[in-house]
Amino acid sequence: MVLPMVDQYLPMKAQSLRQKMSEMGMSGNMAQFNATQGDPTIDALVMAAASAPQQMQSRLYQQAAYRALEEGDTERARQIATDHLQSNARDSVMKRIDFREMAKKAEGARLDDVRQAVARLQSDNEKIDMLLQVAGDAQQSNPKLALQLLDEAKQITNRRATSYQQFEQQLKVAHALAAIDPARSFEVLDPGISQLNELLAAAAVLSGFEISMFRDGEMAMQGGNGLTSYINRFGQELAVLARSDFERSETLAGRFQFAEPRIMTRLAIVQGLLGIRSAVPRGFMSINENIRQN
Repeated sequence: MVLPMVDQYLPMKAQSLRQKMSEMGMSGNMAQFNATQGDPTIDALVMAAASAPQQMQSRLYQQAAYRALEEGDTERARQIATDHLQSNARDSVMKRIDFREMAKKAEGARLDDVRQAVARLQSDNEKIDMLLQVAGDAQQSNPKLALQLLDEAKQITNRRATSYQQFEQQLKVAHALAAIDPARSFEVLDPGISQLNELLAAAAVLSGFEISMFRDGEMAMQGGNGLTSYINRFGQELAVLARSDFERSETLAGRFQFAEPRIMTRLAIVQGLLGIRSAVPRGFMSINENIRQN
């Protein structure tokens, strides 16, 4: 399904990839695979899955089920999951179906009803996704419920992150709150910035031993690692919030203890206010190089 991108960006590897696909018995199914490119229909995905190699079938059927959900056809999604998916993949689709059905009832839903549904989920990721989805659907018809649900999600993230996944959870909740209650969004981002400062200080000590984030005493903001990525992500969320509260966004940007993330975050804020799409520098780029490019 990604062959056109390989042809465009890695033309020297395209022939080797096609040869490997042929060895795996995939060459005869290219017409069906081509049908899954762009904006494929549910039927096109199901047909491609039926003739795909076994190792690709689950992914294609799962994609077809999610497409059915996007189109509001929960029964079709349930049928695909029941007939063609196994264990974890099937459970994942079924949970998404539960999310969508709960979201459909958002207008008349009660907080206790949603809490009971959330309590049946196992992971924080699933709970946050469900709360955000139902809150999003309830935002217009029941704004009070939407804010209550976002507060529930905020409480789940109100802890010290122990992984990048938990930073991701904080960002999702902050982004959802930005459109409804910016003050609460700032409350989610604030402790995350403090923790990023701690991780940056530790990275500075370990630089040259376990990791390499600094070059000639300068921190690289685009080194391809998770820490710099999430610093940039926090900066982008502050840029969104600056449209409603520039002063507080500027204050939080100033809380980064290293000069490089402070400058990058302020640059993101300015770009956001001016309506300039932030460029994503490639490779190992220092803050000075990044500023020159922007």
